[in-house]
Amino acid sequence: MAEDKTSLAEAKQTAIATFDDDLLSGGTGLEETTTEDFAIPFIRVLQQMSPQLNKQDGRYNPDAQAGMLVNTVTNEVYDGEKGITVVPCAYVKKYIEWVPREKGGGLVNADHGASILKSCTKDPESRRLYLDNGNEIVETAQFFILVLEPTPQQAVVAFTSTQLGASRKWLTMLRMARVQTSKGQSVSAPMFAYKYTLGTLSQSNDKGSWNGFTVNQEGPTDVETAHIAKEFMNAARSGEVEVKEEQQRDGGVEIPTDSEEDAPF
Repeated sequence: MAEDKTSLAEAKQTAIATFDDDLLSGGTGLEETTTEDFAIPFIRVLQQMSPQLNKQDGRYNPDAQAGMLVNTVTNEVYDGEKGITVVPCAYVKKYIEWVPREKGGGLVNADHGASILKSCTKDPESRRLYLDNGNEIVETAQFFILVLEPTPQQAVVAFTSTQLGASRKWLTMLRMARVQTSKGQSVSAPMFAYKYTLGTLSQSNDKGSWNGFTVNQEGPTDVETAHIAKEFMNAARSGEVEVKEEQQRDGGVEIPTDSEEDAPF
């Protein structure tokens, strides 16, 4: 009997309800919403000091462990060693201005171009980049992705600090990917042509240890998912996707911002 209840619960979570057409004729009730009304989740790596591991924090998740992945909106956690299957849809490089955490933290400006680096001074100890006003500029590589389990859902993965190496390797894999046209011609593949496993692995340097991203290419994306991914790509490119930036450092480890350490794939 317990097994039947479990199966029923799983079905309720993943099944798509069938409605009478008359019930659908009035719309969804969400017609007056805008992109600002929704929160697109980040997929982040949990560290020892992440709030999901702190029983005193409202984001505490009893299932969370360092090295897992977390959806920052649902607070759902995923096994980092097993990873999750994702489809990349769009990419953007940002130079985000933050108030340093030790001064209270907070987003200042997410729209700087690369030219802002000319106005920065690198701290010789931490190698972080600071403006004359004391704020920090964080180079951030963002991927707009679809998380495929249990059904395609939109999310963002942000790479900063040592994880920029993982971002560069992912971009290299994407640039090298090829597909064939209907005429049999080999051409560069769109980002969403292949699925990837996004996982984690423990890493370290002379500053300490932490958990970082790993990325591995899997098989081709099915046609139905590719259409969903293309729609998300177009929305991200046009600015229709509202991303509420989040400061990434919660691991308690000071990691050099410009480290070139290799990320395992």
